[in-house]
Amino acid sequence: MGTMCRMILVEREIRATPAEVWTHLSALDRWAELLPTVDSIARVGDPGPIAVGSRFLVRQPGLAAAEYEVVDWRPDAGFTWVASASGIRTRASHELKASGAGTRLALAIEWSGPGAWVAKAFFAGKARRYVAAEAAAFAALAES
Repeated sequence: MGTMCRMILVEREIRATPAEVWTHLSALDRWAELLPTVDSIARVGDPGPIAVGSRFLVRQPGLAAAEYEVVDWRPDAGFTWVASASGIRTRASHELKASGAGTRLALAIEWSGPGAWVAKAFFAGKARRYVAAEAAAFAALAES
């Protein structure tokens, strides 16, 4: 039970190029205006271009504020960020792949650590709804 990873994955086809989707996906400073699942997002530290090591304080409805650090940043292809609190490590990945329809967006959340089972038990339903809403929002933004 302890440190096992628990994952939620939502995939969506978007009728736009990876670069068009990336324009919105990578606009982390604007996620509070772009996504219905983010109340606020603020840089922690360096306000320069987003890169590996950039940190953000994210507030979402019904969840504790979390500080995410970018651990992978690949323009037009995706990014991953992680947050740790109370024995739970949250890893959220955002992947773009060219497809026949345009772009396949894959959004995933993984919980690991001693408290991963708690996150899964209490937040999996909400997390799945949030990730699906984010995929829909990115699709609407990129296709408009």
